[in-house]
Amino acid sequence: MLLPVVPVWKHAPFIRLLIPLMFGIMLQWYLPLSIKNMSIIAGIAVLFFLLAQLFRGYFLYLHKWVYGIALMIVVVLFGAVITHFKNITHQQNWFGHLYSDSTAVVAVLSEPLIEKNKSYKADATVYALIRNDSVVQTKGSIIIYFKKDSSLLSRLDHGSTIVFEKRLQAIKNTGNPGAFDYSRYCLFHGITHQVYLTENEFTVSKAQTLSVYTNQMQQSRKRLLEILKKYIPGKREAGVAEALLIGYRDDLDRDLVQSYANTGVIHVIAISGMHLAMIYGLLIVLLKPLQRNAKTKWVRGVVILSVLWLFTLLSGAGPSILRSAVMFSFIVVGESMRRKISVYHTLSASAFFLLCWNPFFLWDVGFQLSYAAVLSIVIFLRPITSRFYFKYAFANYMWKLVAVTLAAQVLTTPLSIYHFHQVPNLFLLSNLVIVPLSGFILYGEILLCLLSLFPVVAVFTGKILSVVLRMMNNFITFVDGIPFAVSNNIFISILQAVLLYVFIIAVATWLMKVKKQMLPYAVMALLAFAFCRMLDFRDKQKQHKLIVYNIPRHSAVDFISGRNYYFAGDEALTTDPFLHDFHLNPSRLLFRMQAADSLKNMKTVSPFFYFNNKRILLLDTITVLPRVAQPIDVDIIILSKNVNVRISRLQQVFRCRQYVFDASAPAWKTRQWKNDCDSLHLRRHSVQEDGAFILDL
Repeated sequence: MLLPVVPVWKHAPFIRLLIPLMFGIMLQWYLPLSIKNMSIIAGIAVLFFLLAQLFRGYFLYLHKWVYGIALMIVVVLFGAVITHFKNITHQQNWFGHLYSDSTAVVAVLSEPLIEKNKSYKADATVYALIRNDSVVQTKGSIIIYFKKDSSLLSRLDHGSTIVFEKRLQAIKNTGNPGAFDYSRYCLFHGITHQVYLTENEFTVSKAQTLSVYTNQMQQSRKRLLEILKKYIPGKREAGVAEALLIGYRDDLDRDLVQSYANTGVIHVIAISGMHLAMIYGLLIVLLKPLQRNAKTKWVRGVVILSVLWLFTLLSGAGPSILRSAVMFSFIVVGESMRRKISVYHTLSASAFFLLCWNPFFLWDVGFQLSYAAVLSIVIFLRPITSRFYFKYAFANYMWKLVAVTLAAQVLTTPLSIYHFHQVPNLFLLSNLVIVPLSGFILYGEILLCLLSLFPVVAVFTGKILSVVLRMMNNFITFVDGIPFAVSNNIFISILQAVLLYVFIIAVATWLMKVKKQMLPYAVMALLAFAFCRMLDFRDKQKQHKLIVYNIPRHSAVDFISGRNYYFAGDEALTTDPFLHDFHLNPSRLLFRMQAADSLKNMKTVSPFFYFNNKRILLLDTITVLPRVAQPIDVDIIILSKNVNVRISRLQQVFRCRQYVFDASAPAWKTRQWKNDCDSLHLRRHSVQEDGAFILDL
């Protein structure tokens, strides 16, 4: 006799709360409710519960679903409320409410200086504002860029307090199509403004504003970095070691990071649950004697929780490792109480509490991938593992490692395609080698930190770790060099990603024989996915666009006809992989374009581009403008770099009412052009201030 299948929410009740909480968070972000409206809804919910008390007994039993709906509304409202107040711009003491150009800013550096190509960078908390000789304490964070000067490294560190009066600039997106939403990312971290300071534009204050806890954590983190840099030879090797142990990624080689991403092992250098699981496993072995005695069992639990949370805080407490820390906390507490807790319950409960603490985790890629990977392993590991059994222990261990890797990929693949537009084809080979190797390195780094008190032994240990790290990096570089290592430039919309998940869930349910009738739903989801892509490709085939990109200090213009584009701009954008992939490739993926030497509806007579019945003039250098009897009609004039020309002079030669100033032009020159256009009542668009210029033709 077959036993009835118990729904997952029966033994994981937090799922019932998690879904409406997520809905409330998204509702408040995309369709924000005012405090007044939320108060009205809360009042109606309370009134409903009070009235419901009048109907007890059998009536209430028959209509208990009404209570469930009311509870869901309350949880949705709760998600909306915490999202509203977590937004720093909605907090009463946010510095933006009081800041003006004449205000002096007291800022405390939240991290040590990070070296960039032409500056030093640090996040800072706006501790107070000084206005009219009064000091007002505030909240909020900014990004400070300091003019590069080696003396700053000795003068400024985490916790340094500086005072300046230079005007803050609001953080804006580039406006480039498909680009990363940097402004939203910063806002989710409480950062809203930025400023560039030279040596004479700030003073260092002796005021101490850091708590003892914060200062101790940062000092510990700094000490660990010093140990790794001192004892592990090789810049690339030390950079990976820092990322693997405490999540410090500023010393990582950019090309090496891309290789790790292409081979499907980016989780190794992005602190995740895997690292915490390794430490948890080590603690279980070391503290096994304490498990035998009921009196010492609690001591074991306290030690494990203390070490796990210490590691979590030292690594920066990112969403993925926080998920693991909360989950392991549930497991350890449950073991100490001799109670077994459902994995689904710990997953949903940890997600619920983390979103209550920070609702913006919902948009964090690490948070999404972390939960998708664990849920995927929980659901699919046993069905995959049970397919084969090997007699020898080593073969069986390798098969389990393969099964875990395969299981994790099932639910993370659609997310990987949606966010990163690629699929690592050799992820299985990479993980089979890198996961055990990274575990050895992690344990070795912990040992190195303990042995740092004995320099001679620490030097020897560091050299061994450097050799293993070099082997791991070389293996990743080798795998990445294989022609079919990665399938990239794959773009799917969020609707297509959802349809992929419907297909995966339906097929999995059918294969695991939970519900045989799920196969038709899988086929329908796959057909809907294909239909959506077909419509998208058809629409893109009809497009005609002109895009002037917002790329700092560079000129970049795309002429788009159908699914082909012609690029006019700086050669560096085509030869530098980072500049191309970060600034240009997202747009070309979004519009599904490919490069073409020429377009059917475009003719080029430098500096003119005749495109889709439009005459476009691109000026980046000019010597002498010709004198003409009648002004030449031009639809758009794009001014680039430091072209020495006034708008009034251009208007004598060309009849044009739309000017575009690209991001390669100096700021002072752009301001001059804007003033000229305003005085002549001409349309103008500065990509540095207004974002990329996009025109449908």
